[in-house]
Amino acid sequence: MNSDLDPKCSLAPMIDGPRRLLVSAVVCFLTCLCAGCAKSAPQIATAAPAPEVMVFGFQTRMAPEYLEVTGRINSVFVVDIRSRVSGYLSKVFFRDGQFVHKGDALYEIDPRPSLAKLAESKGTVEKLLGERRFAEIQIDRYEKLIVKGAASQQELDSYRAKLEENTGSLASARAQQDFNQLNLDFCTIVSPIDGQVSRTQFQVGNLINQDQTTLTTVVSIDPVFVYFNVDEPTLLQVLKTMRATSHPSGLTAGKLFIDVGLVDDLERVYPHRCVVDFLNNQLDTQTATITMRGRLDNPYDPNPDHPKPPLFRSGMFARVRLPLGQSAQRLLVPEPAIASNQDRKILWLVDAENVVSTREVLVGQKIGTWITVQPTDPSKPFGTSDRVVVRGLQRCREGKPVTPRLASDEIVLLNTLPAGEAASPDAARPDDP
Repeated sequence: MNSDLDPKCSLAPMIDGPRRLLVSAVVCFLTCLCAGCAKSAPQIATAAPAPEVMVFGFQTRMAPEYLEVTGRINSVFVVDIRSRVSGYLSKVFFRDGQFVHKGDALYEIDPRPSLAKLAESKGTVEKLLGERRFAEIQIDRYEKLIVKGAASQQELDSYRAKLEENTGSLASARAQQDFNQLNLDFCTIVSPIDGQVSRTQFQVGNLINQDQTTLTTVVSIDPVFVYFNVDEPTLLQVLKTMRATSHPSGLTAGKLFIDVGLVDDLERVYPHRCVVDFLNNQLDTQTATITMRGRLDNPYDPNPDHPKPPLFRSGMFARVRLPLGQSAQRLLVPEPAIASNQDRKILWLVDAENVVSTREVLVGQKIGTWITVQPTDPSKPFGTSDRVVVRGLQRCREGKPVTPRLASDEIVLLNTLPAGEAASPDAARPDDP
């Protein structure tokens, strides 16, 4: 019991408690101090390198101004073959899709009914000719008898009347004979033009109605027409240029040459050239366009030993490049450099400090894999040190630096201008008319 009442023993827990609290407070203070020092220490950050892009310089070429429109190729002649007589089809002389010449037989209608009618009309003509010869003999005889007083004038007049009546009947009979001969000729249906025949719609044994039944269609092959429409401002520009100047690449005195490409002309080479031979006499008020037409040569050889099929067919889609003016110095960029911002066309340009910026441009014609461009604001032309971003457009940010790298030789070759355009776009092609 004495030990429990000892003051030293009773105060020990009271002394140890404050010490523990003091030690804990010191430890917390030191911990906060170290954390604050750690936060206040400067952090060393590494700046991200500027993105790398591929650039290419502007190219300057003498190039004319063109308008690209779409058109359709049509045959010069399209003839529906119908029969001029009624009857049963007895022969088909051609193969489906065969090339034919003017006058080649295509069909035959059974000619026997027409032959019978022709024979009947010939018999009628022969009968009337006999009556005519008899009337002429009688007239000659009665004229002599009247002189001798052995015949009356009335009998002579009656034979003269019969001769005149025979003249009319004979003319009618001969017309009927010619008509029956025509019907016999029409039993053989021939091609009215040179061209290619379509498939036959009827076979032997079918009843053919006169002027109603379409048997097949024949279309001409060489030449063909390419039709296209242009709007009113374009028409005025073409006409003013044709009136004011002469240009060997497309515009000459009173003539307009166009270049044509088909659906496989993906590079817009336009390998076919022809002359415009028709301009409609009025504009379509609903579309405000006018129809123009070019005449294309379409040679072919139907010889089965060395066939040469025609290239153009009626109904084909065509691209037409219409010259609008004389050649001038134009800026060209590779096609991959053209970017879009909603309905606007833009270029990403890298200046001398390697900072990129956008420039809105007007896109012109396509020459090979190049496109002519010009700034929408003429007061802000392109700088001499500006380079165009051709690859890595998605890495560009307005006003941010980049690491430009000149396009490799492969890219340069890929975007090389066509030989004819690069050398002399104004020179007339060898096949110019």
